[in-house]
Amino acid sequence: MVGIWGPSGIGKTTIARALYGELSSKFTHAAFIESTQGKFEQNYRDEHAFKLHLQEQLLSKTLNQKDVKIGHLGVAKARLKDKKVLVVLDDVDDLKQLEAMTDQTCWFGPQSRIIITTKDKKLLVAHAINHIYHVDFPSTSEALEILCLSAFRQNSPSFGFKDMAIEVTRLAGNLPLGLRVFGAYLRGMSRDQWIYALPRLRTSLDGEIGKVLRFSYDALSEEDQELFLHIACFFNGWWIDDVVDCLSESRLNVNHGLQVLFDRFCF
Repeated sequence: MVGIWGPSGIGKTTIARALYGELSSKFTHAAFIESTQGKFEQNYRDEHAFKLHLQEQLLSKTLNQKDVKIGHLGVAKARLKDKKVLVVLDDVDDLKQLEAMTDQTCWFGPQSRIIITTKDKKLLVAHAINHIYHVDFPSTSEALEILCLSAFRQNSPSFGFKDMAIEVTRLAGNLPLGLRVFGAYLRGMSRDQWIYALPRLRTSLDGEIGKVLRFSYDALSEEDQELFLHIACFFNGWWIDDVVDCLSESRLNVNHGLQVLFDRFCF
């Protein structure tokens, strides 16, 4: 089992799709299960029913059979233990999902590979996944290239656009999703139109980017949200020890909260 971990919009799903496309033909069975999020658990009468649904989804996708129904949680292991499978679980946000769909490596045949993408490193550690790929932000030059591929359909800025392209890259925070969205928004605009558009990009966030980032924020507890806002508004760029000292008299559990934010890669 391999984990791909990083913040929203960093490109985890893009990496997983590229791996799936390159490797799936080498396996007898393969499945890419999108947006494996646990929010629909409330639609099931209990945790057992929820896990049954997840296993049915796993078997349907992996065996390419529609509407698979199972009666107990041992079916997935029984049906997959002798098959060489490639399974991608995209955007996992709850440990119960991993317990239901990939509880142990012995569920799958020899040489199988399970790839899990998540914003929360703690889930991977709790599931004893030792191979974790941390998706970091691209370098400044890489980020500029991503923007240019979206805005100009080439690796570098068109003549006369370089300074503005560098500023847009900075405004996107080198986040690949932001770079692609901003680039698509500016694509086909003249130099004057770029000049007119820049003030809006400096002061507002595109709806698609905002929705993705907001989802990560809303998934935090109220206390961790409060700590996140303290850092974003007052302590951005500070040393961690100084942040802990400044908030030592607050009601926040700062040390634990910082670890939660790091595991979810919020800063």
